[in-house]
Amino acid sequence: MTFEKNNYDAAVIGGGLTGLTAAVYLARAGKSVIVFEKESRLGGLAQTAKMNGALFNLGPHAMYEGGAALRILSELGCLPKGGYAIKGSMIGIMQRKIVELPNDVTTDENKEWSSLMGGLSQIETESIRSISVEEWANKNIRHERVRLFFHAMCRQWSYCGDMSVLSAGFVIQQGQLAGKGVRYVEGGWQTVVDDLRDAAAKAGADIVVGNGARQILIENGRVQGVKLSDGAEIKVSSVISATGPHEVCRLVQGAGGMSIGRWKEESQPLYAACLDVALKQFPYPERVFALGLDEPLYFSKHSGPVTLSDNGALVLHAMRYNDNDNLRDARVDEKSLTDLLDLLEPGWEKEVVAMRFSPNVLVGHDSRTIRHNGAGPAPSPVVPEVAGLYVAGDWVGAEGRLADAGMASAKQAAEEVLRYAK
Repeated sequence: MTFEKNNYDAAVIGGGLTGLTAAVYLARAGKSVIVFEKESRLGGLAQTAKMNGALFNLGPHAMYEGGAALRILSELGCLPKGGYAIKGSMIGIMQRKIVELPNDVTTDENKEWSSLMGGLSQIETESIRSISVEEWANKNIRHERVRLFFHAMCRQWSYCGDMSVLSAGFVIQQGQLAGKGVRYVEGGWQTVVDDLRDAAAKAGADIVVGNGARQILIENGRVQGVKLSDGAEIKVSSVISATGPHEVCRLVQGAGGMSIGRWKEESQPLYAACLDVALKQFPYPERVFALGLDEPLYFSKHSGPVTLSDNGALVLHAMRYNDNDNLRDARVDEKSLTDLLDLLEPGWEKEVVAMRFSPNVLVGHDSRTIRHNGAGPAPSPVVPEVAGLYVAGDWVGAEGRLADAGMASAKQAAEEVLRYAK
């Protein structure tokens, strides 16, 4: 591939929300920057697909009011249109039966649940980041079913189901953000990707798709350039790798002996099985949101607050949280999710407009455990062994999860590049 030039101030590897965010900040600061995305389409896990008129994100996606993603998008002038998740009754699924709050629990259980969730915003989270959710819940919640409901909410806030290692401080802080409002994006998350792409291009960034990085070139402990999959080489003084830790290590010779090698070994990726469904109508429209209590299941209707089709179809998402296991039997997970729909929306199969099942989806690159006090394995974007090399993603830093963490670390990485350039 021939480029207009082969010398840039910085290269960004990865064209998802994280990489595009970094590119916008760098380009607006006057730096020459090029983005490389190995796939033919930008967006990564934030892509939206259109099926029979329905707009499917890759599983359920939402932004938390007060989180880094919305804050940064507002700062960049790319704030998407959206609507807030409907707050219906809380439905749990236990032994394949519906347990609805407050009707199906005791008065004492309901009082404890109301007190717990009503007081969530008052919990001081920094002091409990090294404590597991399991330990915190056992100490602070008396009733077993209330504890199961709380575990289910923590799983939804974090995508992690192992309460024995999940950081209580981290996940409760996510719950506090969720309490301020959960925003769905009008037209799907691809609109956010497209807005960031346009902002980066308008600021002068070059964006390349279908040609990924093969190697980050390093000499005498400093970044010198990037070799691409087609063999071309680009000279740069800084690189932001907006990818996962395994991909960064693949790109850097000798990574095993560096911090990035240790970060890769310490990361605990999260996977899920996702069932995205568009219906002509919801058989039970009042059942908006449900979580499994004895199985790691999720159900939510995203249409209503936002429009996710061009033909009136209504979109819902079902998901099974699979923690670090990406080798599960897809047929078993798909049946588990269709059984969930049978329970909550009997008759749904007669209303199907479009449906997509995605097994073993990589949701996040780290589980945010007590090992790192709820932070990612990479404490900051700086790779100390290589001048000019930075990382960004949901496994970097202490702020937020998923898009929040990726975009927050992208901004921080761009700031580090600017400091290095001086």
